[in-house]
Amino acid sequence: MTIAHEHLAGDKGLVVVLEGRLDGMGAPAVEAFCLEQIQAGVVRLLLDLEGVDYISSAGLRSLLVVAKRLQTVSGGLRLCCLAPMVQEVLSISGLSGLLPSLPTRQEGIAALA
Repeated sequence: MTIAHEHLAGDKGLVVVLEGRLDGMGAPAVEAFCLEQIQAGVVRLLLDLEGVDYISSAGLRSLLVVAKRLQTVSGGLRLCCLAPMVQEVLSISGLSGLLPSLPTRQEGIAALA
């Protein structure tokens, strides 16, 4: 799992770009990174999952942990650029309502504003 990020100009927002498998091996690193960013003051996160080709229950759990932590600081989490398989897993798990996703990064950034 690779994690890249970019801060949104003049904002407490962050775009996190993930690549690889969001599973039992990759999810803890993503969760730890996002929680560190929240502790540092980030309140809006956009996770770009275009490079994520697989998500497991461990990955779903990590996304929920991050979303709940953001709620405690009146922040928000959005997902964007989901591969069809990742979108299907979110839908089947019933989490697509809790973890809103947008088709493009630009729409995701706009939704966080």
